[in-house]
Amino acid sequence: MDRYLKAEEIQLMDFLKSKVWTRSAKENIHFKFSRLGLERLHYWKLKSLIPDLVLPTRYFMGLRFRRTPVGIPILTLTPCDNQNLLPGKHLKEFIRLNEKIRQNPLQDAFFPKWKLNFDTHKFGVISRSKLKKIALDFHRVIEVTNIWTDEEKLIFDIHSENIIITFPDFSLKIFDYHVFDEHLYEPSKENPSPEIDHINTIREFVRSFELG
Repeated sequence: MDRYLKAEEIQLMDFLKSKVWTRSAKENIHFKFSRLGLERLHYWKLKSLIPDLVLPTRYFMGLRFRRTPVGIPILTLTPCDNQNLLPGKHLKEFIRLNEKIRQNPLQDAFFPKWKLNFDTHKFGVISRSKLKKIALDFHRVIEVTNIWTDEEKLIFDIHSENIIITFPDFSLKIFDYHVFDEHLYEPSKENPSPEIDHINTIREFVRSFELG
């Protein structure tokens, strides 16, 4: 753990553990600091592979303040992160749902599916050269996802909510880094390996660019 936590963070962890009595409370604090170190590790592993696509992120241990429905304040120790804000939109906001995928009548009625077409004019006109660069960056993300799955048995949970297209240059950036152990996923007939679902979604976006 000392490889991914600062000395003062380990001191803080030990101090907080000394202030609680139960074993479960001590283990909970230890888990929170272990998670902080793990998030740093995943961030740096991803940044080492695609540094230009990963937003600089600072991780620290903080307190989250919330109120219960009856107004009682609750403070929770939790790993936090801080990033510079960039103007842009989530990838999902570029989706144009105008083409329905044909299924059987029952599925069409209750579980409709739509092609994830990328709207190149929704937030300004994205040139063909910009689309080619975005497509190339998507292929790099797919390559990283495959490397992690094949070599380390880790699943990079990449989806439309943790990717943004920045303005005004229309470049691809990743700002949220969720990595899971493959054993947390249940394989299905359609996706025997869990990362395939994410990869297929990305490829569907790229196909909708109609670059030929």
